[in-house]
Amino acid sequence: MDKNERMDFTKADCRSTELYQKAHLEAEGLLDFLRQAPTAWQATALSAQKLKAAGYRESKLSELGELNPGDKGFLTQNGSALLAWKIGRKPLTGGLKIFGAHSDSPALKVKPRAISESEGISRLAVEVYGGPLLNTFFDRPLSLAGRVVLRGKSPLDVEEQLVDFKKPLLILPNLCIHMNRDANNGVKIEYNKVLLPFLAPVGGEARPDLLETLLAEELGVSADDILGFDLLTYDVQAPCFCGLNDCFISSGRLDNLGMLYAGLSGLLASDDDSEGISILLVSDNEEVGSRSKQGAQSLFPRDFMEALVLGLGGSRRDFLGLFEKSFMISADQAHAVHPNYSEYADPTHRPAINGGPVIKLAASQSYASDAHSLAIFRQLAEAADVPTQVFVNRSDLRGGSTIGPISSALIPVSTVDVGNPIWGMHSLRETGGLLDPWYMREIARVFFSL
Repeated sequence: MDKNERMDFTKADCRSTELYQKAHLEAEGLLDFLRQAPTAWQATALSAQKLKAAGYRESKLSELGELNPGDKGFLTQNGSALLAWKIGRKPLTGGLKIFGAHSDSPALKVKPRAISESEGISRLAVEVYGGPLLNTFFDRPLSLAGRVVLRGKSPLDVEEQLVDFKKPLLILPNLCIHMNRDANNGVKIEYNKVLLPFLAPVGGEARPDLLETLLAEELGVSADDILGFDLLTYDVQAPCFCGLNDCFISSGRLDNLGMLYAGLSGLLASDDDSEGISILLVSDNEEVGSRSKQGAQSLFPRDFMEALVLGLGGSRRDFLGLFEKSFMISADQAHAVHPNYSEYADPTHRPAINGGPVIKLAASQSYASDAHSLAIFRQLAEAADVPTQVFVNRSDLRGGSTIGPISSALIPVSTVDVGNPIWGMHSLRETGGLLDPWYMREIARVFFSL
């Protein structure tokens, strides 16, 4: 099939094509990754596990030491961000090849004093993290996952454990239509009043420590040793294929673990005999502005990239000189034209599901792409035999942003903002295409193999 010809999923023989089979296998891997990664902490731990299995050595900045071509490793930051690297030929002159994504997704985040009781029901007090489509969180079984911080050997030495209940622990019921006849005309969601998922009926005295008790039982620790937690809700229904001939994928956190997985998959599949320094940059907190020690607006990526150059025997001047020879792909999911709401798309830029990676541009610089970086990405796609599309916001609608402009302000390299087209971005379950994860993975593979 020609790369510009769309696959016809209404015909069963599409399953016999080489593209379909490769894409299906890649999408299976993505869905399995999404199933195991309900929060940024699990996503980072799972990525680290896959990197270790491929021979990447875990490092700390203070332990980096001398480096040579052929070396590959990674570090984590806050347990929720990651930077993986591979040293190729001519590392001090070949430039940095950076594929950037973020690990976080919109969710409901549990408050420190978690239990709130009303009408005999124990509820969970939560904050809104990021910009979720909140109506999609109602009437769905939810679970909890994240990290728990435990008492350590000293006040400055605490222990962390990941937790994932993996079962329907919560429910957030809607008000019935009989008590709100205007519900189908739109309902204002009052955060502090109605965003309190139900945990259980209370049979006797109030139990303000109920969540700590559940965490202690799940982790096999004492509740008295639990000093803090970062817990987020997620849809307990497993990611899946849907549509005729598995043409769509349905899951929470496609934005943006879909792009994290594409970069990781492409890096692990890339040719070791490449030039320069290949870097997979996974930052956290993009959904709330990236301004954190593990976010794209921090100095941890730039500091570590400089440390790589110093470990190779280069100088700060060598590090700064790499910028003009480097390139960054900032990968964050993109908007596909929604057939039921097609008027919200720009009249002449209409990305389609399964149509290939989308290059995102904005005159406001909310995306980092320009003509130069667009041209480079198009050539990468041609080398990978992958179609591309272009997105701009409708001129009278404000769009979102990505790590691209933030990262390129701190690491001044030519940067393109791209993403796979999806529907329902920031819904509890987003919808993507079967082919697009394979397309983006192939571009990342080619990029890291140069």
